[in-house]
Amino acid sequence: MGISSIATLIATIVVGGAVGAAGIVGLVSSQTGAPDKSPVSVANPVVQYGE
Repeated sequence: MGISSIATLIATIVVGGAVGAAGIVGLVSSQTGAPDKSPVSVANPVVQYGE
């Protein structure tokens, strides 16, 4: 393995981790955000089918 393959491997791991972390942060913030940003509440659950 050359230096460039190791650098490419490390860069791929870093970019993949950043993309995964951004996805998880987006999912968690959308589920735990303020009511105006997360329209479904425990008191008034809404399930929309086929829209």
